[in-house]
Amino acid sequence: MFFFLQISSFVDAFLFQMLLDLYPVQNFTVEQIEYEKNTRLLQPIWDFMTKGNEHILSSPLFPPFYALSIDYTWVAVFTIIDLWFSEVPFFKNAKIQKDRKVTWELMKQSLKLQACNQLLYIYPMALVQLIWVPPTELPILAPTVFEMLSQVAIFFLSFDFTYFWFHYFSHKIKWLYRWCHSVHHMYSSPFAASAQHLHPFELFFVGTFITTIPWIFPTHCMTYWLWFFVAQSVSYEVHIGYDFPFALHRFFWFYSGAPAHDMHHLRPLTCFQPWFNYLDRLMGYHITYEDLKKMTEAKLKKFGVYSSGEEKGLIKIN
Repeated sequence: MFFFLQISSFVDAFLFQMLLDLYPVQNFTVEQIEYEKNTRLLQPIWDFMTKGNEHILSSPLFPPFYALSIDYTWVAVFTIIDLWFSEVPFFKNAKIQKDRKVTWELMKQSLKLQACNQLLYIYPMALVQLIWVPPTELPILAPTVFEMLSQVAIFFLSFDFTYFWFHYFSHKIKWLYRWCHSVHHMYSSPFAASAQHLHPFELFFVGTFITTIPWIFPTHCMTYWLWFFVAQSVSYEVHIGYDFPFALHRFFWFYSGAPAHDMHHLRPLTCFQPWFNYLDRLMGYHITYEDLKKMTEAKLKKFGVYSSGEEKGLIKIN
């Protein structure tokens, strides 16, 4: 009985916190607003972010250019590592596919495609937002820690689950793979600069889903921006091609990380889930390098790859 009372209390507290998070600030009294400002842990950070920057943060151009700045940062950092520090023992030991060296020639081919995608699609769509997207209203109050973390966790789980099926069918439906997703698989050994090496349709689908999934809640813009950072950073992390000692997958067995995604590029019919691996494990697609080593030579050649006929005519860069 005591156990059920504890559960009931927890549920009541959970629901009360959700109501508090979603309750419109306009209906708060001045005293309530001041009380909330003094008790919310993120309020000082929010006040610091917004003070004097309201015109920048509220602009319809801020979200797309903020997202692009995250992309550029990941690519810049790991391009420097790949081109000039790959022989440093720390990075050399962490490299997953040690027989594949990242060169400027490989990068240029990917960066050309990404530049075309950005010039033809991303920048024009960002500029169009100036016309049809109103300025962002910056709330007085910061989100609560509970609101921010719970919503980002839900967004993370939702995207991971949904993208698994999009990714799965992009491989299983042959015309869809050849027409669209095979562009991303031009590289069998991924690196950070190849993370956005995508067909425009896939770029549009992924970008739209990451952007719109927060619409399931009245999401605070601070939570929205954190979600952008988390989603893009994790997407790049699984593409870097390095297995660092501090990588998340070493601490959480249900997180895939870079080794699983490297395996997916090497064996395209394995490891479909983008971030977690519970669906891959349930469906028998989660494969590690140790699993490959244990297979017989016949299975090693067959498992997780397309036949030569199925890949005939597709471009392969590495």
